[in-house]
Amino acid sequence: MDGRLGIFVNSVEGYQGCIVREAKTVAEKEGLALDVFDAGHNAAKQAQDLVRFANQNPGVRLCALVIPEADAIQSGEIESDPTYHLGARILQKGVGLIILNHGREPLVTALRVRFPALPVALVAVDNLEFGRMQGRQVRRLAPNGGTVLCVRGNPFDSACRDRTAGMAEELKGSGIAVEEIDARWDADLAEPAVFKWLTSPIRRQMPLSAIVSQNDHMGQASHQALARAAEELGRPHLKNVPIIGGDGLQDFGLRWVAEGALTATVVVTLPGKPAVEQLVRYWRNGVPLPAVTRLGVRSHPELAALRPATS
Repeated sequence: MDGRLGIFVNSVEGYQGCIVREAKTVAEKEGLALDVFDAGHNAAKQAQDLVRFANQNPGVRLCALVIPEADAIQSGEIESDPTYHLGARILQKGVGLIILNHGREPLVTALRVRFPALPVALVAVDNLEFGRMQGRQVRRLAPNGGTVLCVRGNPFDSACRDRTAGMAEELKGSGIAVEEIDARWDADLAEPAVFKWLTSPIRRQMPLSAIVSQNDHMGQASHQALARAAEELGRPHLKNVPIIGGDGLQDFGLRWVAEGALTATVVVTLPGKPAVEQLVRYWRNGVPLPAVTRLGVRSHPELAALRPATS
């Protein structure tokens, strides 16, 4: 099949690396070339990579699969959104655009109206439902209420915002108070941030019902912070505080649940495979590309299996 894909990520390791591998497997099966671009969490570099991909492949049918960095910096008018302008710049060159994992739905709608002859879509985890699921897990683990620490990703990322909003919706009226810290999806930032929160003078004796992390890597780092704080504060019961993670990949979250570092996780469906499959059907058979695909989530273990921690 004729055509070339570029997948634009912020890391080729961990979660985003799994998305790359899925997309590459499907592309190879369909005979499509796929180039991988790692922006290293640098939005400017990602923009440069996108322009380079478009300019270096003249006369070739192209589509860019993009995991945007900090895509919720601008929350007002779509036309003033940097992600919108970047998308329009690529589409003007005749390159299709599929936003992966998270994104602003109105932005995709606006670009589809402006460029109706090109593939434009959002294939994303249902991040609102992800947050709701974490809220349901918290309710099971802390039925009597209390304080929960939420370790968020990047507050300028729509996935972080949607997950936060979904959990708040689910916990409304539950008697559970949520405190938040930001760790930008990074375990190396999460561990000291959680430790600092646990050992701060106003919280060092505060009962804690659970830690909710918006990805598994930050959850695993929270496990390490709890162990360190338990020793420093002489509060061994901190080691029993339930930790909820998210993403639920086989080599990370599911393994850490099995090992006991995490109490539970939210398992997502990765967007790389369905995005490439949808594009192939569009290019090969003219099957319309859905504007938005929200991918389901589930609890692991199942909600019914979750029980409050014993002190």
